[in-house]
Amino acid sequence: MAGPPRWALQAHEDVIGQDRLARSLLRVISRMPAGSIVAVHGAPGSGRDEFVRRLAWLAGPGRGRAGEVPAGIHPEVLWLDAWSWCKQGHVVSGLVGALAHGLRQQGPSRERARELSVVLSRMRFDGTMADSPGSAFGGRSIDPVADVGRAFGQLVDKVREPRGGRLILVIDGADRLSPKARWQLLDGMRATLVGAPELIMILSMGREAVVEALSAHHGQMSENSAVRILDDIFDLTITVPNLEVRRIGTLLREYIGNAENTVRRSFGREALTGLSAAVAHRPLGSPRFLRRLAWRTVLLAEFAAEMRATRVLSEAQWAWVIISERWPDFRRFMIRGGRKRWVELARAVQQMKSGKGGLVAVSGGAGAVPSGIAQWLAEDLILNDYLRLHAEGFAHDGEGIFWLENLMLAAGL
Repeated sequence: MAGPPRWALQAHEDVIGQDRLARSLLRVISRMPAGSIVAVHGAPGSGRDEFVRRLAWLAGPGRGRAGEVPAGIHPEVLWLDAWSWCKQGHVVSGLVGALAHGLRQQGPSRERARELSVVLSRMRFDGTMADSPGSAFGGRSIDPVADVGRAFGQLVDKVREPRGGRLILVIDGADRLSPKARWQLLDGMRATLVGAPELIMILSMGREAVVEALSAHHGQMSENSAVRILDDIFDLTITVPNLEVRRIGTLLREYIGNAENTVRRSFGREALTGLSAAVAHRPLGSPRFLRRLAWRTVLLAEFAAEMRATRVLSEAQWAWVIISERWPDFRRFMIRGGRKRWVELARAVQQMKSGKGGLVAVSGGAGAVPSGIAQWLAEDLILNDYLRLHAEGFAHDGEGIFWLENLMLAAGL
């Protein structure tokens, strides 16, 4: 893939509120040494993937306002979906493939890129020796790694012509790779940048995924050892902050878009207000989760209209829609237990409402709820906190939630 998805390039509004950080990072990138790697981490709910897409849009030709991009940044942003590339060849070769997409002219440069891809595909990134010697640039080279770095740098220069400026290559989809393939990507990135080409690689990968990659290659290691290796691989590491609570509802409305009328027609004029209030919980702020929730809501609204089962939903009912998407295992646990389990849930949240709650109240004492509910609340503190937030509504609207659950099951949700 030569660039970010088209919908990312057409973005015009900073809905998730991350442009300030993105512009700051671009200014730092313009000053970093050539051939650096920037790691972008982010906790669940941070919108890390949305952040790197927004960064690519700001740096690329689709930028919103002139002057946002520092001088010396090449106007074309390269994009690599690492997971997609590993389905068609060595994942490290995808770095070359992303560069080749940026070439303006066919011919010798494209052939050179193919040759470089072949060499990289034959290289080992697990510390073992190849079964047979592979081809190296310039015939019998004594240092193939240096040759790879030199060839990669030449390819970078060809892509930069004639405008010049520093290239930015964004690498996405690495979290979905196997730990072994993640390590190959990390090691390969460093190998291709050994010649310090005028290129900055931005890797979007969670910290846990990076540590898993290190463990797959090096075996179990101490935290200090892992940090030293990461410091050697990455020149800069940033962690995208969680999405602000006040923006979660705005982003959800953005995803529902022109289907808002359908949702209102099925579930009341204030349906989006109730849903936005129910989703305004910091760990639920992942843009990817909100996109799935939006389509679940629209499908449920369409089905309710078909069934003529329209009804004004309470905030507690909207909270159950969110639980069905965010905690499907808990939802299945509730469904399989029948009506009795719903009574148990109501008792648990009633204890939270009365102030007797906390994990002790739902797991022990004379009025304790059965251990099944207690175990869920004890093991998933985010779920516990969310149920506590909506305890009063759950305590008063058990029948309404049960009705909504039956509607979702009929809709295949």
